[in-house]
Amino acid sequence: MSPTKILITGAGGMLATALESILNPSFRVTALTEKQLDITDKDAVMKSIGEAKPDVLINAAAYTAVDRCEQEQDTANRVNGTAVGYLAQAAQVTGAKVIHISTDYVFDGAKDGPYTEEDKPNPVSAYGRSKLLGERELIRFSDNYIILRTQWMYGEQGKNFVDTIIQLAQQKDELKVVDDQYGSPTYTKDLASVVRWFAEHGEMKNRVFNFSNEGIVSWFGFAREIVKLAGVKTNIIPVDSAAFPRPARRPHNSALDKTAVKRITKIDIRPWYDALYEYMKDTGRIR
Repeated sequence: MSPTKILITGAGGMLATALESILNPSFRVTALTEKQLDITDKDAVMKSIGEAKPDVLINAAAYTAVDRCEQEQDTANRVNGTAVGYLAQAAQVTGAKVIHISTDYVFDGAKDGPYTEEDKPNPVSAYGRSKLLGERELIRFSDNYIILRTQWMYGEQGKNFVDTIIQLAQQKDELKVVDDQYGSPTYTKDLASVVRWFAEHGEMKNRVFNFSNEGIVSWFGFAREIVKLAGVKTNIIPVDSAAFPRPARRPHNSALDKTAVKRITKIDIRPWYDALYEYMKDTGRIR
C-alpha cells in the first residue's frame, strides 16, 4: 500500500514548514507556495489539485495581517473565505479530505471562560469575518473536512510574537505589552502533530476542533516569560489595549477549550511555557 498523498498550501510559512517536517518521510508530501498555487484562482486550484490527486489537502494558506484586513477586506475575504470554497470543491472532485486551519478570531472575546466548538461565532474584525466565511465555504462544499481553530501561533520560518519581543527587548530598556487580552500561545510543531493525527485518521471527518497549547496567559505574561528565557534585562510593563489603538478590534478573551480534541486524539497537550522553552532552546534563543 502506497503512502498517503498530502498536499499542503501556504508552503514557506510557519505552519506549512512545521507540517512538512513532521509529515516527511512517512507521507508523500507536496507543499505549494503562493506563487506555485494562487488559491484565489479557481481554475488554477481545480487544475493543480486535479493533477496532484492528494488523499489529504491541508490548507495552511491565509491572509493573517489582522489590521491590514480592515483596509483590504475584499482581499481578506478572497484568500480566507472564497478560496477555501475553491479548495473544498477541488478536493470534493478528487475525493480528498480537507484539513483547514481557522482561528480564535471567529469569536468576539466576550465570554467568561474558554470557547468550545459549540459556542456561536461572532467575529469583531474583518480578519475574523473572513476566516468564518472560509469555514462556512468549506462546510458548504465538502463532505470530508476537519476545521482546526487555533491561536497565537509562533514557530520557525515567519514573523512571530516571540522573535519580535526578543528583538525589541534587545533594543529597548522597557517594553509596554497589552495585559487585558488573554489566550493560549501555540507552537506550530505541536499544532502540526495534531494535524498529522487527523491526516492519519480518515474516519474522523466533518468536525470542528480547537487546539492550542495548555494554559491561559495575557500577551504581557507571554512577553515576560520570553524575555526571562532569553536572558534579556528589559522591563516589561503591563498596559491596557487602549494604550495601543489598532484598526482591528481584538478579542478580550479568546482562550480555546481543548476537551474535544484531547478526548478524540488522546494527545497529551503540553503547557504553553514548555513548548515555548523548546522552541527557544532549539532555535538558539535561550542564553
